[in-house]
Amino acid sequence: MIGKLISSLFFRRTHSHYRVEDFPAEPRILVIRFKWIGDVMLTSVLANSLKTTFPKAQVHYLMHQASADLFGDHDFVDQAIAISPKQRKNPFAYWRVLWRLRKTGYDLIIDAQSTNKSELVSLVCAKRQAICIGREKAGRGRFFTHTENATPALGHKITERLALLKPLREMGFPVTAQPNMSIVVPNSTRAAFKKELKDRGVSFDRPLFVFAVTAKLPYKKWRMQHIQEVAQHCLLRYDAQLVLYYGSEAELDDVYEFHAQMESNPDIITGIKTQNLMELAALISHCDLFIGNEGGPRHIAQALRVPSVAVFSPSAKKSEWLPSESRAHQGVEWDDLVDKPLEQKKQIHQTLEIGSKQYRQLYRMITAQPVIELVDDVADFVGIKARKP
Repeated sequence: MIGKLISSLFFRRTHSHYRVEDFPAEPRILVIRFKWIGDVMLTSVLANSLKTTFPKAQVHYLMHQASADLFGDHDFVDQAIAISPKQRKNPFAYWRVLWRLRKTGYDLIIDAQSTNKSELVSLVCAKRQAICIGREKAGRGRFFTHTENATPALGHKITERLALLKPLREMGFPVTAQPNMSIVVPNSTRAAFKKELKDRGVSFDRPLFVFAVTAKLPYKKWRMQHIQEVAQHCLLRYDAQLVLYYGSEAELDDVYEFHAQMESNPDIITGIKTQNLMELAALISHCDLFIGNEGGPRHIAQALRVPSVAVFSPSAKKSEWLPSESRAHQGVEWDDLVDKPLEQKKQIHQTLEIGSKQYRQLYRMITAQPVIELVDDVADFVGIKARKP
């Protein structure tokens, strides 16, 4: 068995010429991304592009278990393959997962992760004459047929992911890039959340904004005082109803604290727990605007075509995470508020340590006012009417 693997690997590494006409009419394709939800959502554009390019393909997506709920009923992903935390930590359990995938046998693998663990998939799961594309990294790529320099220097994360399709174009495949993320929420799940919102007194004749007042990672949390100012503006200017979601008990504490400091305003709906990311997507899908920290939930809003306003922590950059030239999706970062040369800002980003004194100082620079201005601009663009004087 080991001999067959070595033979297969040697063939793939020395077989450098692929003919489009030899590629299967109904290929099996695997996309790999082991990261948090934001990264997984952004990488899903590869699955979208590959399914569009090869309509008869079976496109599978290998990811962390937490993200798999979003891809159970998807237009471009035929199967979401979940790796649990236990399987990630245990080499033997991880190997067993790969060995099961080997039975599928893939004609094309695109490894957007390109780590030791993910690269093993190309060794174990690719067919003998498969195309295996990974990112160009030092010490990586021995099990790939092609590597591509997909780095943050390319700009937005979606541009970075789509760069991995370049080897296919160079081989002559008519690649159709699809840069838009998408999520399909089952009608039953969406209906269940609409009923819960109605039961909680929500009127769908008034604007409904979803507020992210907390974050899974503490260093991404924006100051509660500023969130309250933005919330108060939305309540008064748009007669909006605000829905606060949470995923863990620690996040629920933040939600309750926020509501208490807002004097338990009845137009603020709290305590709606989302058991998984698909339920969160169902909740967001009923809202007119997403406001909160940049992260996975904002990417879900974007994939659902729900407008958004995001506050970026100092460790994140708008140019990488936010769609460019989109008035429907806007955000603010410390760069916007500092009058420094571009090279000096770049140097700060490169040397900034998460949680450091400088990090906290930069984050405190983002007050409520620039966020309120973005909320008003997005609301005006998408047609959310302000309350009449």
